[in-house]
Amino acid sequence: MKTNRFVNIKVALFIAVSALMTACTIEDADTSVEPKGEKLSVEESVQMTATQTEQAVSVKSDVGWDVSIEGGWTGLTISPMSGNGDGQITIHTDANTTRQSREATISITTKGGVNQKFVVNQSLSEVILEIAGGDGQSLEFEASPEDPKNFSFTCNTTWEITASDSWIHCYDAEGNTKGGKEITTTQGTTIYVIPDEIQTDVPREGTITVSAENGAKTKSFTVKQEGKKIELSVSPTNFDVVATGEKKTIQITCNADWKLQYDNGNILCDITEGTGSQDVEVTCLPNNLSKERQVTLTVTSGIEDIKTQTVTFTQAAATPPVLTAFSLVEGSVTKNEAEFILNFDSMFPIADYGIQVWEEGNESSTKKTLQDQNSASGIHELKFKATGLKSMTTYVATGFIKNDVGTSTSTNTITFTTGGVKPTGDDNPTPNLSRKK
Repeated sequence: MKTNRFVNIKVALFIAVSALMTACTIEDADTSVEPKGEKLSVEESVQMTATQTEQAVSVKSDVGWDVSIEGGWTGLTISPMSGNGDGQITIHTDANTTRQSREATISITTKGGVNQKFVVNQSLSEVILEIAGGDGQSLEFEASPEDPKNFSFTCNTTWEITASDSWIHCYDAEGNTKGGKEITTTQGTTIYVIPDEIQTDVPREGTITVSAENGAKTKSFTVKQEGKKIELSVSPTNFDVVATGEKKTIQITCNADWKLQYDNGNILCDITEGTGSQDVEVTCLPNNLSKERQVTLTVTSGIEDIKTQTVTFTQAAATPPVLTAFSLVEGSVTKNEAEFILNFDSMFPIADYGIQVWEEGNESSTKKTLQDQNSASGIHELKFKATGLKSMTTYVATGFIKNDVGTSTSTNTITFTTGGVKPTGDDNPTPNLSRKK
């Protein structure tokens, strides 16, 4: 009986242990089929301003999670990069100084593999244009600058430099006056400025304007240049000029603009204004007056402090022509003709010339001037032939020559007698004078 009792106890114990093990196995099998749920919730999107550098984002979860950046921009970071349960992450970045918005994708994943993503956007920057040193600046130059001066500015977009006047020149380190392409980050740009040499004694001012993104923002400052201290001299200051006219050269030494002025039309200058030192050719026109004349030429430079130099041209008086000889051509006297020669010296071309011829003893009634004209210069001998004379008649002749200055008459007279027989009614009673061809 003891043995059976002991066996029954062992059987009962075995059944109890088996039942317990079976229960544990069933519970474990239910857990793998129906796992405990994981919760995860984050923002759908985050918007940051261009100047904003941090943004907090809430994470709601009942399990551990990790953060990753799937697409972003340089300088974007997140802290912390992991957590457990509800928490918060912070987005860190630099201010956006570009004219383009930025976007990044942030991914959060639980330990069990649940994943959510959200997009972070950062707005584009406003146009940035700042002159180093602030507004109201000016660059000041001497009258004859040797080296450029410079200023700097920062800009985050395209830019252009313009000057108010053509005497102001400005350029960057590469010689450009425009930004060649869009600048994606704020950066300093140095602009060099140099004006032309000023050519007056009056100071001048101009403006340089920096324009960003087609005028969306502009900055300006002043360029000032002092006037010159005028230096002027002329050499020579006096000329003697012959009556027939000639060319003279004056040397103008000046460090600025200058002008020429003269009071009449007796001289002509090849140039009447210039800059710096130059030679001027002056043409003195002929003086056909019988008295000396003077012409004054004035050189001036400057506007406020005017400098003046004068040049005087003294031109000799003109002289009348001189009839050096009046002669009869031997063998030229015939029944009705006679030929004469006039030799002369003249400063100017001859206007009129000829002879006077009359019957001897009857000057008051028959004296007559017979003349011709010639405007050519360089003629120093003229020939005339008197025709239609009476035969066997004695005549008296004298010559004359004239130009714009005066007249010269021969001091000697010529007496000659025509040949042939005494004149008849068919003879021409009035002598004719024709120039010999």
